[in-house]
Amino acid sequence: MRYQGKTCLVASMHEKERAIRTSFESLLGFQMEVSELNTDALGTFTGEIERSIPPKECAKTKCLNALLAHGKQIGIANEGSFVPHPVIPFISVDYEIFFFTDLEIGYELCISKMFTETNFAAAAFSEFDSILELATKTQFPSHALIVRPNRWEDKKICFKGIQSIDHLYDAFEKSRLVSSDKQVWVETDMRAHKNPTRMAQLEKLAKEMAQRLATPCPVCSIPGWGPVDRMRGLSCADCGAETNLIKAVIWGCCQCPYKESIPVDQALAEPQYCPLCNP
Repeated sequence: MRYQGKTCLVASMHEKERAIRTSFESLLGFQMEVSELNTDALGTFTGEIERSIPPKECAKTKCLNALLAHGKQIGIANEGSFVPHPVIPFISVDYEIFFFTDLEIGYELCISKMFTETNFAAAAFSEFDSILELATKTQFPSHALIVRPNRWEDKKICFKGIQSIDHLYDAFEKSRLVSSDKQVWVETDMRAHKNPTRMAQLEKLAKEMAQRLATPCPVCSIPGWGPVDRMRGLSCADCGAETNLIKAVIWGCCQCPYKESIPVDQALAEPQYCPLCNP
């Protein structure tokens, strides 16, 4: 196995090695090491530092900067975003990216996934009692909250990692006093070490990454063989017309151009999904 006994550097300030370690050690034989690099310099969830590059590039930059700082060759980094669902209104999703690189063989693999299970929420409040409904809804105190002035003139005034009522009340009062509209902004703390739901999603995606890295390309033997695309057009069971359902998954290599088309188990689509039978 290529990675048995090798070191993989995790570029994270927020204990993401907890989500990565089990799969990377058991499936790949890695020894995990954590970088002390300040990854917040590339952007924070709360906006004190705006992220100026796309999420994938941010994850890649974190990883490469950490490798350069520590003189290592193999590393992994993550970047997450919390955005509106692309189809379902009023639902937020957790969009996670993992970037892995092996500079010894000039190889990189980036995988991503959208999770609908998230406690992400945010709102402005003028009364402390009103916050408690949001706190309950977002699984406080096991999941931390962030509090800051709603009118945020001084970005140094920001209370993170709040996991007690006393701390929440204290942060509310201090933020309200310096907010020009006397309102306080409260949001879920989405940093992985303060958000068990997000940490669980990262663990799932890290396992997918490890499984990919444990699978070599059948042609060039580079790690990372796995799903890279989908082919739509599953035929309707009644009329035979193409539907928008997936008929095959495209597996490919991230290094060489070799690909394979693997049909889905479902042979035909139900007529309810057909644009002709059910226009």
